[in-house]
Amino acid sequence: MVDSLPKNFTVRGSLKVGIPMLVIPVLLLVVVLLLHSFLMLDYLHVGSGLAWTGMDLILGIFFSNVMRGLRNEQRARVAMRLTPVMLFFMPSISSVTVTAGVYLAIADGYFNPVNDIIIIALAIVSILFVIGLGIFLPNEVRIYTQLLRGPGGDMAKVIRLTMMNLRLSLIMVVLQIMVILMMAQLATGVFL
Repeated sequence: MVDSLPKNFTVRGSLKVGIPMLVIPVLLLVVVLLLHSFLMLDYLHVGSGLAWTGMDLILGIFFSNVMRGLRNEQRARVAMRLTPVMLFFMPSISSVTVTAGVYLAIADGYFNPVNDIIIIALAIVSILFVIGLGIFLPNEVRIYTQLLRGPGGDMAKVIRLTMMNLRLSLIMVVLQIMVILMMAQLATGVFL
């Protein structure tokens, strides 16, 4: 099905691309927390949230539609390009977004476990956590290991898991938008 992998689709090549995507957002969070800058933490939270939600939106809507129109070999090639980003960037950026958000909520005095909005938001974030780290990330690891096998890998499995993750991205973006709306209501007092 897939004759040859791109030259950089190796563990070394994936790590070369993936490690910065994994480490840079976390380092930015650590630096901002050490600076004790509420404004910078707010910018980091919003920026990382935009990146996370934007990626899920692009994957869930656009990539899933594009992938449906491709032949299996083309789908496998797209999966090869997406996998390092999904394996390294998405866990990092989502963790930074949630962590920065919790710090902001605590600093603003909003983090009240009795507040209905906080309880619902935490429940949604817990669902996102389970989907992301319990389904999405293990699927990406499975995809990655199959792709590393080259032509001996199970490309049908790669395509099936990639399509599943694209659908999960759409579910996750809906949940993220719900949290964004709740946090906006909490911060402004205006019900949207």
